[in-house]
Amino acid sequence: MKLTLDHTQRLNLHALLGAQRADVSSIRAIWAVQDKIALDADEETAIELNRQFVNGQEHTVWNPLLSIPVREFDFPDTEVARIKAAIEMWGTYRAAADRRWLEPLIVAMLWP
Repeated sequence: MKLTLDHTQRLNLHALLGAQRADVSSIRAIWAVQDKIALDADEETAIELNRQFVNGQEHTVWNPLLSIPVREFDFPDTEVARIKAAIEMWGTYRAAADRRWLEPLIVAMLWP
């Protein structure tokens, strides 16, 4: 499945995948997806991305006034299933705040 993701989707999907609980082989598979969608150093600089640690938890923040070009990713069925499971299992979405990045993913992956 091909998905076109903006930087907000990539960053939030990366965090969502990272919050999953799984066995070691599944964690390694999750890391592979995270590595695929991760922003490179130039992209991070372009949006002024910073990582902050609060109570031992990493929080990623960036300048919302800046953007980078969207990128297309090709995910095999196994990675699609992993992403779908992460989206379906996550229970703390905020309807207004997450809609911009989450709705296109839900439409593409869960209701094609």
